[in-house]
Amino acid sequence: MAFGVYFIATNLRQEELDNIDFINQNYNFTKGIVVKKSVQKGNHIRVKYEVDNKEYIGIDGFTSYQKVSEGDTIMVKYSVSKPELMISQFNEQFNK
Repeated sequence: MAFGVYFIATNLRQEELDNIDFINQNYNFTKGIVVKKSVQKGNHIRVKYEVDNKEYIGIDGFTSYQKVSEGDTIMVKYSVSKPELMISQFNEQFNK
């Protein structure tokens, strides 16, 4: 069972890294609004942002030393070809 959990976690992390690589191939920036902050089972935020008059909600993590609250405006980096893929300014890959 432990191997199964490890396998799933490893695959999810690899999918996340692949999405970040995809975003970095052709991206743009916009502002988003933090609509939900969660500190249970890891630190995550839900961010609402708009691209070409269409609204999206993405999820990204943050660290405990990064101050963020619901309602905050933050920067979002999104894929031009798949705008549903995004990372927030709190992601270590944001400036790469």
